[in-house]
Amino acid sequence: MKNLSIRKISWLLLISTTLLLFLLIYIGNILIKESTHHLAKKINMNLNEYAKIINKEDEDLDKAKTNRANSKSEKISNTNDVKGETSASSSSESKINPSKSLDNKISQELEPDIDSLKKNATINQKKIDSLKDMEIKTPKIEHGEFHSTFGKEVAFIYFSHNRESFLPYFSEGTKPEEAYHSEFNVSLIGERLGSALKFNGVWNSVDQTDIITMLNSRGLNFNSSYQMSRELVIQEKRENRNLEMLFDIHRDSLPKKYTTQEINGEPFAKILFVVGSGHKNYEKNLAFTNSLNDLINKSYPGLSRGVIIKDTTQGNGIYNQDLTPNSVIIEIGGVDNTIDELYRTADVLGYVIGQYYWNSKH
Repeated sequence: MKNLSIRKISWLLLISTTLLLFLLIYIGNILIKESTHHLAKKINMNLNEYAKIINKEDEDLDKAKTNRANSKSEKISNTNDVKGETSASSSSESKINPSKSLDNKISQELEPDIDSLKKNATINQKKIDSLKDMEIKTPKIEHGEFHSTFGKEVAFIYFSHNRESFLPYFSEGTKPEEAYHSEFNVSLIGERLGSALKFNGVWNSVDQTDIITMLNSRGLNFNSSYQMSRELVIQEKRENRNLEMLFDIHRDSLPKKYTTQEINGEPFAKILFVVGSGHKNYEKNLAFTNSLNDLINKSYPGLSRGVIIKDTTQGNGIYNQDLTPNSVIIEIGGVDNTIDELYRTADVLGYVIGQYYWNSKH
């Protein structure tokens, strides 16, 4: 009898354990389905919703970057180039007469008016104010699979000639060599590019250092701009081990007919890539740049003016591109282009760079 009771108890325990196991499996399946459903909802979010989340979560990071940008110039002014880094040439920029050629790959660098660097040229405040009410829609872009570096800033956007600005927003009679401003300048286009890159999953940092202030504090002239921006890049490399790509944003000085392209009925600012051949590894920069240029030509024919190569007899010739193989100068538009034209191009450029990053490297 005793053995029989033990067997009954054993059977009851076995049955209870089995039922409990099935119950746990059932509950687990429910939890997995709920989790999967939640994840699917997140993955299937449209990009606008995702962008809102990114912007919300990034508030603290943006504040930190702003504080860092305000202090970076002060930090760098007390430091020299890292030992072992190649020192960039301070040769004057080459001047090219656009009337000599109609080639897409022509570029023009104007020496800025000295007085315009000491004080801002007079802007047309009404035109500036009108930009606040202007809605510049992002061009229609067929976004593919969702990607993100999730906070890892893999790109650095900076401005060796950060005060380059745009004639349509200055007082009548302002000359191209006078179109420089400490606030309304090419850095606005870089910020738009930074937002477009993040929208396409490529987190980045946009530098806001005023190169002219750095030059003035050291008694240097405009030809030393790349030496100043070089220090910014070196500092960024020290602080950010995730850095993979460098973009130095400029605008050209050519007239609008050379720097504007209509696409689907909308005017865009054309793009020109500049690669410096004044260092031994420039072929890597060229390969990187050609890949970007090919993608632009494929998706937006006519938007790119191509890739030009400059050595040290035509300008600085290095342009800080010896510091990383994925580095290039991008001239977006020219002195005559408008903000809406420039922003449209920044939006599609962010998409194309994102394409390159996710398809070619990751």
